[in-house]
Amino acid sequence: MRLFLPLSFLLLLLSLPARADDEYDACVSEAGAVMPDMGACGAAWIDREDARLNEAWQALLAELPEDSHAKLREEQRAWLAYRDASCLFYLDAVEYGQVGRYLSYPTCRAFVIAQRTAALEEIQASVAPI
Repeated sequence: MRLFLPLSFLLLLLSLPARADDEYDACVSEAGAVMPDMGACGAAWIDREDARLNEAWQALLAELPEDSHAKLREEQRAWLAYRDASCLFYLDAVEYGQVGRYLSYPTCRAFVIAQRTAALEEIQASVAPI
């Protein structure tokens, strides 16, 4: 029963259209049922989201006056602490097993990063000159 809830939750997440990227979907399909391979797909997805985040960060810094950089860096440090603490419950082998480690954790982490990227992009749009 413990595995049913996380697995059904994961299937729900994977069914949402804007949640995963096409590369992740293709990678998971190719991995078949090999959990470590599926985990590698998730790690690659996290890397892609990190790259998008870094691009958004650099673009935002370029738009902001120098005086605002310190406050934004402080906010980003707080978010990094949140990111690092997020989704760790999926790594509990007793509760979530391999599904948590190889599918749920990377999916959750990629979502957290994507949300921050969207927030940075919204901030940039709000401060960009008209």
